[in-house]
Amino acid sequence: MLFSFIGFIKFFIFVTNKVKMDKYKVTFKTWNKVASLYEDKFMELNLYNPSYDAFCKLLKANAKVLEIGCGPGNITKYLLAKKPNLKILGLDIAPNMIALAKKNNPTANFKIMDGREIGNIQVRYNAIVCGFYIPYLSKLECCNFIKDCCKLLSENGILYLSFVAGNPNDSGYKTGSNGDKMYFNYHNLKDIKSNLLKNNFRIVEQIEVNYPINNIDFETHTILIANVHST
Repeated sequence: MLFSFIGFIKFFIFVTNKVKMDKYKVTFKTWNKVASLYEDKFMELNLYNPSYDAFCKLLKANAKVLEIGCGPGNITKYLLAKKPNLKILGLDIAPNMIALAKKNNPTANFKIMDGREIGNIQVRYNAIVCGFYIPYLSKLECCNFIKDCCKLLSENGILYLSFVAGNPNDSGYKTGSNGDKMYFNYHNLKDIKSNLLKNNFRIVEQIEVNYPINNIDFETHTILIANVHST
């Protein structure tokens, strides 16, 4: 009986991990497929520009910036237009996104990398920007991600996070008009703030943006800008 129970637990863990892996596989495959569509929709979108401006004001002219989940390079392009001497490295798991980011930002550097592996990076940065990256992380992964960001930032380093605050239980697959799916995670705002504080961050600004879903409805997007406490 004991052997059967242990066998069941191992099987349950195996199935759970497989579902989790498939979830990310499906999501990243979709990101790679829709890279050009994403570029067309968001490259010139100015809805978040005030939040980028607030982030940019905290950066020195030649700051080293790490962008995680850079997509086609829309945020990098905006930051470089404001401060051309920024030294930016953009990361994305989708090769097609990286190809577009390089095309749109010839003076910046880009690398194919899973953002969940940033703990392996040895270089430290003055700032990290994550535009709607954490919606593709689970609650636990988000906690680890914030911890890794703190380790990657130099003293008084700046972190930019944007996400859709909501009930994590509402997380699930979203299907586009073309039938492609991606798994989207809602994060509790209090949990994100708590994790930031636990990892020595001080929130310096919170910005809410109303993103139109259609002609009537909108979704509230949250941006948190925080810096690492000097100790």
